[in-house]
Amino acid sequence: MVAFAPGEQVFLRTVSGGDDLDEGDFDLLKLVAAERLTPSPGLPARLAAPETIAVPANARVRRFRLNGHDAINGKEMDLSRIDEVVPAGATEIWEIENTVYAHNFHIHEVAFQVLDVDGEKPAAYASGHKDTVYVPPKSTVRLAVRFGGFTDPATPYMYHCHILRHEDSGMMGQFVIVEPGTESQVSRTIATAHLSH
Repeated sequence: MVAFAPGEQVFLRTVSGGDDLDEGDFDLLKLVAAERLTPSPGLPARLAAPETIAVPANARVRRFRLNGHDAINGKEMDLSRIDEVVPAGATEIWEIENTVYAHNFHIHEVAFQVLDVDGEKPAAYASGHKDTVYVPPKSTVRLAVRFGGFTDPATPYMYHCHILRHEDSGMMGQFVIVEPGTESQVSRTIATAHLSH
């Protein structure tokens, strides 16, 4: 929540820090308050704690190794390849091993929580539900990943480094969500002819 005066203008800005994936200071968003403001409803005394994503004892563990700036698990992105097949409604542990400089890892369609970073509890800012996680240089981040119930073995979701130049260099993979029990029946290739038009 932010308090504004009538007509006030504020910029949301990103500034360089000590990490090796930020460079330069940039204005991201300009907020302009109306000339006439009305008070907002009262605020709660405290915010609700995020629901914990419970990981079952027999949860599948998937491992992803970030290689340089252009591959995951030694493979560059291939639109015709399905890298992972996940049963609908699953809760899994994804281990993201970063062998080099910092990356941001993003997973489409899911909510996840950071379990640990190199075996240590995550910082408070990383404790809620996420779809992107900062992976420090030469570290391993473990995530509790909860998948939805919609299934489509022919239309993949992506996971990738969220640094644009790394995505563009091929640091991406694809997964599909399927009916539980059908994982082994799903083709690991998909037609890409329609993508060229």
